Amino acid sequence: MPTSVKEFVFFVVGLALAGLFVYAGVQKHLAPYEFAEAVMAYQLLPAGLVGVVTATLPWLEIVSGFSLILGCLLGGSRFVNPFPLGALLRRSALLLIVVQSVLFIAVLLITMARGLKIDCGCGLFFQRQVGLASILEDALLLGLAGWLYGREGKARDREEGPVLIQPYL
Repeated sequence: MPTSVKEFVFFVVGLALAGLFVYAGVQKHLAPYEFAEAVMAYQLLPAGLVGVVTATLPWLEIVSGFSLILGCLLGGSRFVNPFPLGALLRRSALLLIVVQSVLFIAVLLITMARGLKIDCGCGLFFQRQVGLASILEDALLLGLAGWLYGREGKARDREEGPVLIQPYL
């Protein structure tokens, strides 16, 4: 469990971000035909790849969300752990969430530039068209994931010291 208010904030933000990704992935997985229609509406992929994206993206969101949850729960530093599984899970999950968010923002920007008026297919709490609100939502998720990822690097440097690369001679 977190020992300070700052750690508690990071813990809660991490769990909330993870929960959003799990929820969005589950919603897409439970409605595969609607999600496939949303992916096709973007008109960015050949028809043969729509099924691949429809089958894999929800699971990528679910796995990254659950990995972040597990990493947050295993993140206690009360004991010396030679293999810090919690930190590894958190950093990997946050990196996956950053990559997904960047990809989502790029797709939304391309769609807006093309002038398509389609549902974003985000899988969150309500349906809405691609627009500034969906871009801002993904930018917020990207910012939170980036902030937590940066915090992970700082925490690792405090625990292990900065990583110094020394050339072989």
